[in-house]
Amino acid sequence: MKRQDRTKAELIRELEALEDRVRELEAQEAGRKRAEDALKESERRLESIIQGSPIPAFVIGSDHRVLYWNRALEELSKIKAEDVVGTNQHWRAFYRSERPCMADLIVDEAFDTVREWYSGKGSKSVLIEEAYEATDFFPELGEAGKWLRFTAAAIRDSRGEMVGAIETLEDITERVRAEDELIRIRKFESLGTFAGGVARDFDNLLSAILRNIFLARLSATDEDKLLEEGLAIAEKAGLQAKELAHRLITFAKGGYPLRKVVSIAPLLRESVEEALSGSEIRCRFSIAGDLWMVNVDTKQLKHVIQSIIVNAREAMPGGGEIDLEACNIAIGVKEGLSLPKGNYVRISIRDRGPGIPRENLSRIFDPYFTTKTAEKGKGMGLGLAISSSIIKNHDGLITVESEVGVGTVFYIFLPASTGKSEF
Repeated sequence: MKRQDRTKAELIRELEALEDRVRELEAQEAGRKRAEDALKESERRLESIIQGSPIPAFVIGSDHRVLYWNRALEELSKIKAEDVVGTNQHWRAFYRSERPCMADLIVDEAFDTVREWYSGKGSKSVLIEEAYEATDFFPELGEAGKWLRFTAAAIRDSRGEMVGAIETLEDITERVRAEDELIRIRKFESLGTFAGGVARDFDNLLSAILRNIFLARLSATDEDKLLEEGLAIAEKAGLQAKELAHRLITFAKGGYPLRKVVSIAPLLRESVEEALSGSEIRCRFSIAGDLWMVNVDTKQLKHVIQSIIVNAREAMPGGGEIDLEACNIAIGVKEGLSLPKGNYVRISIRDRGPGIPRENLSRIFDPYFTTKTAEKGKGMGLGLAISSSIIKNHDGLITVESEVGVGTVFYIFLPASTGKSEF
């Protein structure tokens, strides 16, 4: 009987121990469930933060596959999240051929190679460990490419293991263009002051030389043909040099504009037709019927249009098409242009030539800068420099965009005057 009582007591203890174990397992399961719920909530919160951020961003795992691709990056790259999440194809948004993005280098802990891939463009973050930042131009983004400022940082778990990386991107295209434009304007102002002073002194000296050449020609006898021919050549060279001096003065100060309020539609057509006379190039016009009037020196504006058309003509020796568009545009503070807000007439001239390499775009308006060969180079190399000076002195702006193999487009902004054009 006692043995049976002991057996019963043992069974009760075993049952109680089993109940304790069940309660322990239930507590563990509840804890695991809470941890899973907390992890899911954390992941939902992270996804909500990333997706709701106005800063383009993506996250990759340790296997380089995309985990998150937010809406801002969809807008920037024009690639939907559903087309890239779960793949390792995120490079397609930025490069023509497959290569690692900065986030890939972070995931591989290949920190030393960041400088190799982004030589002169990237550096280690001073704020965050295992984070790098860089600035680069991406020709694949948008119609004319974009400048991006981007940062990539490592993501580690509680044990310190690498589980992925996040990369954020900022479109700084307008800022870079505005800075380039400001540098160009300051450089022009400095160079213009110097060129103007030299040109005026040069012009005065040439005037004295030409007067004396004229007097010498009057004094030359009919028998001294050799002297007369030499003086005629000197006079011709002096007049050409005087023309150069006048062009330098125009570059320095934009000339002496004689402005009047006009409709520029007829001037645009006339300028293009004269510049393309005898060529195989056709121009397609798209001029707004209600184009605003502008207060301009028509001769100077004609020079600007023809300089651009001549460049386009020389860029397409085999013929082709040029598009000229003129429209009304209201410019606010968000456009990123170095212009006061207001109403403007925008003229765009687009060719389909070989395009201008990106490294040359910032120099295209520099005096005597050219990408043409010596055989093709004509004139004195001041056409676009003078054009920029003329437009600046009309309180306007001239800019250029280009893509190699596609073509070049010049934009001219002129302040609108009261009234509208009539045809």
